[in-house]
Parts: sequence; C-alpha cells; structure tokens
Amino acid sequence: MYISLNQEFIKEEDARFAVMPWQLQAQGGILCEDIRANAAKPLLAEPHFKILAQNARLLNFDLPTYLDEHFLSTQIAGLLTRNKLFQAANVRVTLMRNAATNQTDVVISSQMAGDGHYELNRKGLFIDVFDEAYVTVHSPYQLNQFCQLVNGMAKAAAVRRKLDDMLLLTDMGFIVSATDTMVAAVQNGKILTPPLEIGARLDVMRDLLAKAAEIAGYHLDNEALIMQEDLNEADEIFLFSTAKGLQWVSGYRNHRYIHKVASALNEAINKILFTNDLQFIDKKV
Repeated sequence: MYISLNQEFIKEEDARFAVMPWQLQAQGGILCEDIRANAAKPLLAEPHFKILAQNARLLNFDLPTYLDEHFLSTQIAGLLTRNKLFQAANVRVTLMRNAATNQTDVVISSQMAGDGHYELNRKGLFIDVFDEAYVTVHSPYQLNQFCQLVNGMAKAAAVRRKLDDMLLLTDMGFIVSATDTMVAAVQNGKILTPPLEIGARLDVMRDLLAKAAEIAGYHLDNEALIMQEDLNEADEIFLFSTAKGLQWVSGYRNHRYIHKVASALNEAINKILFTNDLQFIDKKV
C-alpha cells in the first residue's frame, strides 16, 4: 500500500522513516479530515477541503502553497489508483505541524471500505454514557483536538465494559458526541442532533444527514440539547460520520431501539451520493 506524503507517493513501510524526523520534533498539532471515496475518486472534495482549511486557520496552521482543492482531489485519486482501491474507500488527510518551524506536512492514507454504497450495520451497537470526565464547551472541540484524554478514557471504558461505544457529556450534562462519531436521537419522527455551539463536530456528514432527512420526509433539529435521561424516551439512536456512515444503536442499558429512520436515512444518503445530487452542500462552510 502507498500513502501520500506532501507531494510524493511512497510505500507505507517506508513512511515511518520519512515521517520520523518530524516525530522527533516538538509537535505543534495534528489535524485530520476523513473523506469518503468511490471509483478511485473522492466524494464531496470541495466541502471537505473548506472544513480542513477552516480548521487549519483556527489552529494557526500554515498550509503549504500547493495544498488546495484541486491538489487534494487529484492526489487522492492518484493514491487510490496506486492502491487499486476502485470501490469504496476511506481516505484520511492528516496535517502535522512542526512547532519549531511551523512547517506543515500533509499525509494522505487510504483503506478499503466495502463495495461502494454506505451499508447500515446489521448488528446494532450497544452503548452507554461516559460520565467519569467531561468535555468543556468551546468551539475548538469540533476539531477533536482538545478532548483526546476524555476520548481515550471513554474508549477504554467501552472495552472494559464490553460495549461498542460511549457517549460523551459536556460539563453541563449535554450529550455532545460518541468517541469518534456524531450522535442523533429520533423521537416522535423528529431527528435530534447536538449543535456545533456545544462542541459537536463540524463534518460533511451533518449536511448529508440534513438533505437525507428532507428526502425521507423527516424533520431534523440540529440544535437539540440532548441529556442522558432523554435516551430512555428516544425511539432510535444512531451514530454517524463520513468514515462510517450511519450506525444504528440497538441498546442503551436496558433500553432497546429500532432502526426504521436510520435505514431510511442511509438509503437517502446513498441516493444523494450516487446520483450526483451534491448541490445542497453549503458553499459557505
């Protein structure tokens, strides 16, 4: 397998030697963006690049002059072709900054993600709420940079308790996300997702979900403040992200859920992506 390091394609086994000098320097931050691809082409490259650039500005990354939307699209296509990933693939773009020089390296990696369309998980996830540590409410949490300790603790707790994931809470008691994905609850036909203002991730999949809800005939409230006690009143819970698509949750403690709405939304998302209905993406991201 190959990866892309800055403007070059190198073999994965050689990458550790190429990146090692950076790793020995003082780290100035790491920024990641996951992109879905199909037929050796990235999907929704423009909004993904806008989010990447916006987050880089928030972290004061100096982007290389060559890094723009066109470079990102062509480099990902070249990488996928070299790796013979001609069906569904997950691509991760990682920006790594050297604190001493403020130089930013661009690493792009890829892996197979199935036959093409997003597939809803057949077996539902089992989750719980992680309340041993809290996420402080501030916008930079959207970058997933300032809560790695909480994330790590929650993942360890999930493994220890033989669960699939944990939901993170803000210090005000609001559910903000799962460890690597966003979260939504369905109640009385309404889809509820936490707002960006309390730290929900800025992800292209949020826009996809909004369009999918419109197509499937559901109302989406993306400013919902969801608390732990609301989970027992929900008809469905699902997690979602660009890398994993929609994942329905079958159980939270003693409560069990269905996946009627999640299935309809997953079908609508695939319809959007694979019929080239991409005009809904907010160009102001």
